[in-house]
Amino acid sequence: MKITAITPGQQDVASIGKGGPSVAGASFQDILAQELAAAKSPAATTIAAASATAPIAAALRLEGISLTEETINTLEKFSAALGNPAFSAQDLEPFADALENDTAALVHLKNQLPGNHPLSAILERVATASYVESAKLRRGDYHA
Repeated sequence: MKITAITPGQQDVASIGKGGPSVAGASFQDILAQELAAAKSPAATTIAAASATAPIAAALRLEGISLTEETINTLEKFSAALGNPAFSAQDLEPFADALENDTAALVHLKNQLPGNHPLSAILERVATASYVESAKLRRGDYHA
């Protein structure tokens, strides 16, 4: 059986390989060369380096690091409490409260830092872990 009719949505075989009108513009090779030249120029690298190392208050960095350590310690204590069958769900509630407070404080500190700052990424990761664990406890994932 030979099909000769083309229904909407099908492509005519005769038009394959005959590309439409081409748009004149810079080739990929030209664009790549321009971008590489711009990346090698000293002005671009000094501006990028200056913005990446913008001065952050030492007190803010110290507070972020100490809060991160406290939150990780709370997560470790929470893990130990989960492994202890003597703890009831009510005994674990203070951990959830502490983790929720730590999460809010970590997010607040993260919002004070530039997005590309390395401490910002660490604060976000620890805040995420803290939030997830408190949410799991509140949801009942750890109750037997």
